[in-house]
Amino acid sequence: MKKSKLTYIALLFCISNLFSQEITGVVLNKKNNLPLEGATIYFDNTTKGTISNSKGFFSLDFDRSLNTPLIVSFLGYKKKTVTNYNSNTPLKIYLEEDVSALSEVFLSSEDEWSRAYKLNQFKTHFLGVSENAKSCKILNEDALVLKFIKSEKQLVAIAKKPLIIVNNNLKYQINYELKDFEVKYTSDGDAEPYIATSVYYAGTSYYKSEGDDKQRILKRRGKVYKGSVLHFMRALLKGKLKDQGYRIIYDKRDVPPENFISIYATDNPLIYKVRLFKPLIVVYDNNVSRQSSIKTLGTYFYIDSYGNHSPVNEVIFTGHFGNQRMGDTLPLDYESNF
Repeated sequence: MKKSKLTYIALLFCISNLFSQEITGVVLNKKNNLPLEGATIYFDNTTKGTISNSKGFFSLDFDRSLNTPLIVSFLGYKKKTVTNYNSNTPLKIYLEEDVSALSEVFLSSEDEWSRAYKLNQFKTHFLGVSENAKSCKILNEDALVLKFIKSEKQLVAIAKKPLIIVNNNLKYQINYELKDFEVKYTSDGDAEPYIATSVYYAGTSYYKSEGDDKQRILKRRGKVYKGSVLHFMRALLKGKLKDQGYRIIYDKRDVPPENFISIYATDNPLIYKVRLFKPLIVVYDNNVSRQSSIKTLGTYFYIDSYGNHSPVNEVIFTGHFGNQRMGDTLPLDYESNF
């Protein structure tokens, strides 16, 4: 990719904050058309959210450069995901009561793992094992339903309500609506110990910054940000991977990023199409403990000007990037001194 194109993208990145607008709407019970007071409306994986009032009405500032769905959630109702929204048309959102039963896999006979052990495994693989992860507490652990399927050597989980996670180190409260959770294990025959070989989880999240953003908290957040997937994607979009401390390696040698990654404009001036031509190794700050690999399943993926990439399941990370868990995540609208 030519340098002039990267410069053009960088300029667009800098002015994207000018696109702040307001979105309004009403949340209604689909069954009787009555307003729902207290529904939570938020942009997925951000700090941008609000609550509907007694008339079901809500208003919420949003940035057109943020390419993430609007989530509408209310306890006892099916979550609604809205991808088509703008400031010109008020939204009318109908929520349907959730009367679905738990999956049969969770209603079958008891498995051989105790609740305490399954919960420990869940927290290890969902929250992580870093100092930030260890500072996290799930306030409503009873909402989790956990099942170990011995024949599949698999731990699965669902949550009956959004998980409330307090990250004491980074001072965030996170409401996480767990959609999928799965850990696959291997072992020597049927004998323990079981060793986790892959972890997958998916859901939507809403961040609330707790307390004053004191200098030590900002420093902790900044430390998590540097070398994260979010930092990498923003540096890639601005054409500053090398400036931000990243080395790109292919076939055991350092290579110029622009020879292996191309970025293209789309019809939306705030969303860019990315093509990764080969699986690459990414090293941050010359630290082998912060080495990752990145590859894509499809031809292209997309990045918005916040560094949010999609579709998430089309980009595969291992190593440092792949080991990051909820305990070391930041909202997409996190602002740094980048």
